[in-house]
Amino acid sequence: MLGELLRASNGDCTFVSRQQDADVLIVNTCAFIQSAKEESIDAILHAVDLKNRGKVGKVVVTGCLAQRYSDELIKQIPEVDAFLGIESAEDVPNVVFGLTPSAKNLVNLPAERFPLVPPRRAAMGVSPWTAYLKLSEGCDHACSFCSIPSIRGRHRSKPMERVVAEARSLAGRGVKELILIAQDTTAYGIDIYRKMALPSLLEQLNDVSGIEWIRLLYCYPTMVTSSLVDAFCHLGKVIPYIDMPLQHADDAMLTLMRRGGGEARYRRLFAELRDRMPSICLRTTFIVGFPGETDAHFETLCQFTRDMRFDRVGVFAYSREEGTPSHDMPDQVPRHVATDRRDRLMQLQQEISHQAGLAQVGRDLDVIVEKSGGLSAVGRSYREAPEIDGVVRLHDVRSKPGEIARVTVTGADVYDLFAEPARSADTGITPELAGVR
Repeated sequence: MLGELLRASNGDCTFVSRQQDADVLIVNTCAFIQSAKEESIDAILHAVDLKNRGKVGKVVVTGCLAQRYSDELIKQIPEVDAFLGIESAEDVPNVVFGLTPSAKNLVNLPAERFPLVPPRRAAMGVSPWTAYLKLSEGCDHACSFCSIPSIRGRHRSKPMERVVAEARSLAGRGVKELILIAQDTTAYGIDIYRKMALPSLLEQLNDVSGIEWIRLLYCYPTMVTSSLVDAFCHLGKVIPYIDMPLQHADDAMLTLMRRGGGEARYRRLFAELRDRMPSICLRTTFIVGFPGETDAHFETLCQFTRDMRFDRVGVFAYSREEGTPSHDMPDQVPRHVATDRRDRLMQLQQEISHQAGLAQVGRDLDVIVEKSGGLSAVGRSYREAPEIDGVVRLHDVRSKPGEIARVTVTGADVYDLFAEPARSADTGITPELAGVR
């Protein structure tokens, strides 16, 4: 979307940090869970209030909420100048620059198209040396709690040559870290290549000059294959960090969630990953308070968490979403019970995360410096994805933001590491992460 605005304006387009300084406010919404819907509606109403007070000229609403509830929103919030669906990026300039003055009904449904949009701008709030690269849209899984397939449609992969071309374009603009995302990154290629093509894609991305780290998010646990693990082990730029949302570990809960996995299968998978990559950083997410979850089911999840000792865990209290099978399931868990379970599991995981951080003390790591000032700086190693994980707090590191520094870890708290310049003789950049695996 931002790339289209830059292209259409020939670069004569400025993005401002304060809403009241904007000529046009674009509200990108989410309709995945109830809290996200409420936050999106609040953001729209705030933008409309600014418009009504003459602080901004236009309000454009994009994303999942516009896609799913366009008819209702058009009627209830007529002050919005345009509602654009999830694949309407190329239509944004028409609205922003006034080429389509009456666009309230412009809502594009999912389509079999993935336009390459150069130049691409990194996500707001993310450093320019890091970029998210989307591999596909939609999802073919039928998780009983999830509304994504009904909003975003079936899985549609972006052609491999376009992904690689976009990666090269990003590298040419100074990007060093690619973060590969999709609703399910492991399903990449099934629709257009009739096979799980993520390992082949990683091989090509590994050869892109200028890219130093390739980070993989949103892997579906039952689709992590041996060939994908091989890619992690043998491709130097694919860092040993994997984000794999499990959602639960109790077999009965996984069946109700329609996840297709199981505790024994998960234990074997993580044993293989750690055997082949001893330094791997494992992140997962869990949902607690799902309909039918008993104290015994929750304890199974807690014991699994104790045993697996994940580096990072996110825990969410179940959100009852209209249009999903779980919405009408019996034995809905009271909200206060789900919230209590979330807090208890997060407290359990905090100590595990702290111990995982302390295990890094004395180890040398490459760190992308994010910001610096005086003798202090903040960066991220391969163990920290932006926005969702902690950081590495650096002392006496002279590298500039965007550079990669070799550091030695000196301490850790629950989420962050502390480090100083590497004590070893070799302090050069090691994009292949030598010694990590």
